[in-house]
Amino acid sequence: MNFKTIAIAAIAFFAAASASAQYLCTKQGTVLTFSSTNVKESKTTDGVTTVSEVSTAADGVVTARYKTVEKVPGNDFAEITTYSTYTYNPADDKTVYTLMSGEDFKTFIVNMVVEGAEKEGQHIGDADKAELEKNISVKGDLTMELPATIVEGVKVPNRTIKVNVGPMTMSMSLWDVKYLGYENVDTPAGNYSDCLKVSFVMKNNSPAGSEKKYCTSWFAKGLGAVKTITTDKKGKVEEEEVLKSIKE
Repeated sequence: MNFKTIAIAAIAFFAAASASAQYLCTKQGTVLTFSSTNVKESKTTDGVTTVSEVSTAADGVVTARYKTVEKVPGNDFAEITTYSTYTYNPADDKTVYTLMSGEDFKTFIVNMVVEGAEKEGQHIGDADKAELEKNISVKGDLTMELPATIVEGVKVPNRTIKVNVGPMTMSMSLWDVKYLGYENVDTPAGNYSDCLKVSFVMKNNSPAGSEKKYCTSWFAKGLGAVKTITTDKKGKVEEEEVLKSIKE
């Protein structure tokens, strides 16, 4: 084998290695359907996640936006729409998962207020919406790194989004992220090998009170999260979400 052949083989190897470490779907328009079961209430609902936008920067960084639409439990006509983002950087072979950006959280709150007002028969015009947006300030985001290789002893910083809506303050926090290794995961959509297993705590604070959720997610290469289990502090399962189907 000559030098040129070796070089081509090496490039192909590293390109394949980089691609396999991406914990995101890079095919725009892909539809992922998830089945979410509330164990306590024995209720199952489906949520639909669409890879709404995929872009690649000049430096090779790939970004994919995911749009998720979920039914509100107990209301067949109400839906909640949220957005998340995956970014893969080939320079360090790392994927960054943004569960919620500050701007997306602000948009979510505005839409919830507008929808609530309209259900009460109030018309919200563009001027009213603009005024509402002016009175909402947001700081922070919820991001989680998904490394290609787990390094023991690495401490992951906690992340928080803080929102002020007039005099009211709310926050969402992502705490105590831990990388627990790699596992094969069976879902209705198929079997995924060597999924990155990550545990973390989600904490919500609002005038209505505070809540903590203890979560474990499995991230599949080429897709993102394919399974998430939520428990109480004692480890009792409260909710389980798994990938049900994929449509490209």
